[in-house]
Amino acid sequence: MKNKFILFTLTFIFSVAFIIFSLFTYFRADTILKNPLGLSENFVELQISPPFDPQLALDVEIAHKVKEEMYKIVKNKNIVMVYWDIEDVGLGLYDPINFYKSNLLKEGDMFSAVSVKDIIIKEDSYSYDYNVKRLGRNYIEDNAEGKRLNIVGVYDSRHPLYDKTHEYIYNYFSKANNIFGFYYFDSNSKEEVGQIVSDIQKMLQKYGYLYDITDEGFYKGNLTNIISSILLSKIYLPLFIAFFFVCVNLYFFYYILLHNQKKVMIIHSIFGATNVKLLLRYTREILKYLFLSSVLVTIFYKLFFASSIYDVSIKTLSIVVLANVLLGYAIWFLAFLTVDYRLNRKGEVYDYAV
Repeated sequence: MKNKFILFTLTFIFSVAFIIFSLFTYFRADTILKNPLGLSENFVELQISPPFDPQLALDVEIAHKVKEEMYKIVKNKNIVMVYWDIEDVGLGLYDPINFYKSNLLKEGDMFSAVSVKDIIIKEDSYSYDYNVKRLGRNYIEDNAEGKRLNIVGVYDSRHPLYDKTHEYIYNYFSKANNIFGFYYFDSNSKEEVGQIVSDIQKMLQKYGYLYDITDEGFYKGNLTNIISSILLSKIYLPLFIAFFFVCVNLYFFYYILLHNQKKVMIIHSIFGATNVKLLLRYTREILKYLFLSSVLVTIFYKLFFASSIYDVSIKTLSIVVLANVLLGYAIWFLAFLTVDYRLNRKGEVYDYAV
């Protein structure tokens, strides 16, 4: 087939679009089907953001009051709360009901809900490597708070609170003013979670802080909920439309390329080539480009996203590559079927004008 560079470029663009779209779908579905942080379907995710007034956003005294009132709201409640912020080196936890106590640590025990200087540390973190392995310490120095944090346990990737962003887990209310970020609330009672979140929202409104419920648990067996949750993502629908646009354009490009081969296919037919033989002839070439472009995109993906939160296993990428090749070939096969290269016989004359 001529125009090999164009063909490779088209399949490469399609492979990039497909892998982005399929992995985004994978991450979104994984988030929906598996509640974050090992929480139940009763959980609510609340995001607290800085107020529009920059002076209020930087007011340490107000932040301290907000945290104090938040503690009064959740105190003595049958609830677990996790605080997640990408700028915080640690993951905040308030767990008076021992929700995570049943999750075994690699070493030691989980700290109590009233502990102010105890942490559990991530095994593959810099803090663990530097303080425990190199210096032989059983504590780390919290320079921001000006205190030592005692290491009472070690957790690894099997723990539901493990992530690649944070170095350790601490008692959320033991630190002073970290307010902005994502809060996860969970309990055996969905009504109690809803009431606590509502009380916190009212309190935040009083101080001018911004907030938004960004995620909630639901019954995973409901297929409608799963599909709607994927489609309602702010970026998913535009991404789906863009990918569909790429597929439609790929079909037309394949059609044009095959249409330009129409005379060649007719000549092959005159000399005895069957539809199957023509199909196999072009199939080998298109599969070669689809497979090559898929592998190249996969290599680039692993190079850019290795050891990041968007990293995926080789097995998952292999499935994506296979799906990419199959879908790309299906589009090409549709274009092949729609190109009319069949011979029209007029007596003893072959009419193969295009």
